Amino acid sequence: MAGVTQPKVSRVALPELVTWAQSGRIRVPQFQRSYRWDAEDAERLFDSVFRGYPIGNLLMWRKPAPAAEISLGELRFKAPERSDALWVVDGQQRLTTLIGALTASEDTVDRRFRIFYDLRDKKFVSATHSKQSADHWLPVWVAGDNRRLLAWQRERNWLTDEDFDLCDAVATAIRTYEIPTYEIEGDDEQALREIFDRMNTFGKTLKRAEIFQALHSAPLDVQPSNLEALRERLRALEFGDFTSQILMQSVMALRGGKVDRDFRQEFKDDEDLHSAFSATEKALRLVVDFLKEDAGIPHLRLLPYALFVPVLARFAHLFGRPTGRAAELLRRWIWRGSAVGAAPQGNTVALRRNASAIENDPVASAARLLELLPPGGDQWQPDLSQTALNRAQAKINVLGLLSAHPVLLNDVPDMEGTLHLRGTRIERTRLLAEVLDSGSSPLSPVVGLSDRSVSNRMVHPGLTGTEAALLPFADPEALRSHCVDDQCMNFLLSGDLDEFLRRRSEVVRQVIAGHVQKMALWGFSDGPAPENLFSEDLWGDPDAA
Repeated sequence: MAGVTQPKVSRVALPELVTWAQSGRIRVPQFQRSYRWDAEDAERLFDSVFRGYPIGNLLMWRKPAPAAEISLGELRFKAPERSDALWVVDGQQRLTTLIGALTASEDTVDRRFRIFYDLRDKKFVSATHSKQSADHWLPVWVAGDNRRLLAWQRERNWLTDEDFDLCDAVATAIRTYEIPTYEIEGDDEQALREIFDRMNTFGKTLKRAEIFQALHSAPLDVQPSNLEALRERLRALEFGDFTSQILMQSVMALRGGKVDRDFRQEFKDDEDLHSAFSATEKALRLVVDFLKEDAGIPHLRLLPYALFVPVLARFAHLFGRPTGRAAELLRRWIWRGSAVGAAPQGNTVALRRNASAIENDPVASAARLLELLPPGGDQWQPDLSQTALNRAQAKINVLGLLSAHPVLLNDVPDMEGTLHLRGTRIERTRLLAEVLDSGSSPLSPVVGLSDRSVSNRMVHPGLTGTEAALLPFADPEALRSHCVDDQCMNFLLSGDLDEFLRRRSEVVRQVIAGHVQKMALWGFSDGPAPENLFSEDLWGDPDAA
């Protein structure tokens, strides 16, 4: 054993970190969940940089690295072999966030890298890919580049002197902020572990065993070259674990033709395979963003039909992320199909027909998907008996309950030890995803009766057994977020549990049915947007006289 050298201590500026990443010098091993931060963590990190606050240290292990196609955040490139590569032992969350945001662009999908400085509210904010950023939001990837910043400012002749000063302050902070870095060289892993244990960390740390196992494991964080690698990369989206079948169908849907043809004979060579998997990953990132932000589906286990994924992947590959009228129609297709059954002819036939409907024009493609659905949706009503998440109607019930934005009735810690306080909207915590990832149900009983319907269930991770004792002490607004209105509470306080459940079933049914109608819009025109029906060809040019 050569041991471990005394740590080389230095300070590295953010632009230099970006240069290291783009040259392939920084290597991040393949962790099971390689990137755990959310958008609020990223906003807080850049706020600390702006204020000059310490954000912790980086611990790097200097050792050789082979040539590889690697990624860091949404930065993708081919890295050459390096004898002086720096493997990240501690600080991966910060480093990924900084590099991901500073190398982002308007096309970046992951909200955690779409970080802006709001010149009006004087704070860092993030935005989803589907949200148009405000004109007074300065992207951090622009602030980090002087030429781009000057161009951005020239396009906004309304900027005040104060705005210019703020832009300059953000840009200066990003370009001059330095992070203390400890660089270790050697092969004495025990010494390296001890150094790791003694270092202070910032944010949500990984267990040291997880880190050191990853440092010695293979493969590296490469571009996906098989279904398992593709699944691994998509886990970072915190949308759940895609099955091999969904991923295989998505790959085939992008390439066109019969989606159920022989996957094993599909690719001409390794280059063709790598290109297909890379394109599929990009498309699925757009699909997940659309499902979360437009369709209101926060997790894969709550998606009523799996065939939505490969069909949407084909759409995203051909036309980009759904927007405008196409997004509206696709949302109707998902929710109507969830209610009435998106695969009346069976999954294979339905997948083939739906994927084939995506071609030529985004709006026309979405309209064709709606035409493939069976009729009768306008008569649909919730089935409150369904609570098992292997049934589409149960998933609709959970999504309906979530539409009321339920809040925590008590303080609940997540798996990483972060305490989420009473009154926090459950959808803004990691709790729901953790429960769904584990294969458990997010539904908890309300009162201790044998009733197993949704009338006696609420979406509230972290509760055990009967939780009726919490209800009388909860804020009325918090209770309404769980479909418990004043009448329900009066029955509960009087001890009339049967009437409580009867009344709550009415409220729950109304909430679920209202949410499904809002998303599905039965009875509305499914053609082009109304404004597109009035064209010059129909009415003539009013100025031509």
